[in-house]
Amino acid sequence: MKRWLSKAALVTLLAVGSSLTFYQSSEAKNTSAYLIVFRNSQIPAEIIHLLNERYPHLKTTVVQEIGTIKFEETADGEADKVMEEIKRQYAGSIEQTGPEQRMMLPKPPDDTKVSPDQYMRKEMAFQDNSISQLSGTNLQRAEFYQQFGWDIKKITGDGQSFFKEKGSHRVRIAVIDSGIDFNHPDLKANIVSKGRSFIPQVDNTEDHLGHGTMAAGTIAANGKLLGVGPELGIIPYKVMENWEDGAESTWVTQAIIQATKDGADVINVSLGTYKSLRNREDRAVVEAYRRAVQFAFSRGAIVVASAGNEGLDLSNPKEVAEKRGFPGDAQMHFPGGGVPNVISVSATNKADQLAFYSNYGEPITLTAPGGDYGPDYLTRKMIDPRYMVLTLYPTNLELPILNTILGIPNGYTLSAGTSLAVPKVTGAVGVLIAHQQAIGKGRLNLRMINKLLKGSAIDLGVKGSDPTFGYGLVDVNKALDLLDSHKLDDENQRHGKDQEK
Repeated sequence: MKRWLSKAALVTLLAVGSSLTFYQSSEAKNTSAYLIVFRNSQIPAEIIHLLNERYPHLKTTVVQEIGTIKFEETADGEADKVMEEIKRQYAGSIEQTGPEQRMMLPKPPDDTKVSPDQYMRKEMAFQDNSISQLSGTNLQRAEFYQQFGWDIKKITGDGQSFFKEKGSHRVRIAVIDSGIDFNHPDLKANIVSKGRSFIPQVDNTEDHLGHGTMAAGTIAANGKLLGVGPELGIIPYKVMENWEDGAESTWVTQAIIQATKDGADVINVSLGTYKSLRNREDRAVVEAYRRAVQFAFSRGAIVVASAGNEGLDLSNPKEVAEKRGFPGDAQMHFPGGGVPNVISVSATNKADQLAFYSNYGEPITLTAPGGDYGPDYLTRKMIDPRYMVLTLYPTNLELPILNTILGIPNGYTLSAGTSLAVPKVTGAVGVLIAHQQAIGKGRLNLRMINKLLKGSAIDLGVKGSDPTFGYGLVDVNKALDLLDSHKLDDENQRHGKDQEK
């Protein structure tokens, strides 16, 4: 089947990427909301009493676990008053203050305003071809995985890891994102809880964007497509509802904390934002992120996050800021790349090269396939969808025009980005934890997970760890072999007890 993509279709295809998985959020200060971050993560009891007694109608969000309070401004300026009063009376207890900030997603472009004066040749047939007959696995019915699942095959030893460990619902994966399609046939059996929304006036965790369903499917799809761990348990924590509002930093930090308290083993954060290391207004948000991740780490939850999608060297904050249009500043990517105790993930293409959009640099831990638009995209602007990643897409949303052009059925779509690389590492971590439980060795902590992933990664680029790929391409099949080799028993015994506390 041969099809042609007009320029308008190409723009829509890129919109699917930029707005969903390719998205690199910009920052928007919410001048109607403010953060106070208290020293030692301790909010003085007197401040809570003050809020309850004198400002009962002021809308506040108290995050006791990391010692932060968000105040939302009202027409009468009450938030300004209480902020000034607290800063005046409790200055010694305050570490940082600043405006709340949001991760904003770029809106999809309007196809109707683009003239179809350029054409791109593509071909991709979605049909039930003959598939491998591997007894004892779900590969027999996973026809889309067989045809187009190059990315999952690449990190599972062509599906061999499924024979060793497919995951378990006892391992709970938190997906901090836009929600999940609860009715998707490839995913619904693995959703173990409805999770929670942190968006005001939104009490559901259904996915109205698509991004969360994509991430969740990469982790645990089990149908026509397969995720890295087809039997892992998924829980949605919703922080995005629409294109316009984005995700407040407080929603994201609350989600990390709540997922940890709910017993999540792994927390997937396929989103991120840039923050200044010099601007005082950014420091409250940066500290809140750092504390939320530390809260998760201290309780044994493992956070896996995106390195970002602007092709920047995160080793050089000054260069990052300059290339983003902020000369004289210094910026880092948060939480992936800028916070300790996070597994930070860059993205590769089908040829195991760094994807042209992927950030890189010293903060990178590992890399995983995120796909791109093919070898002729940068030079000739020709897109080959076979180099993109086939992912799940909500069955109740309007299909991207790309689906119609290429004949992609409802419930699936193509995309690319580090947001699709992150959940592959998340799935690998979940599979390792499930296997450790199955063989009764005790609980894996971040130190042991890093040792397993680094020791089994496929070395790319220069020999050993490097700023482009970290320790290399994640390989869950080899990591399972390393876990089974008993080489980690002694160190696990030394550190396991501390992690279980």
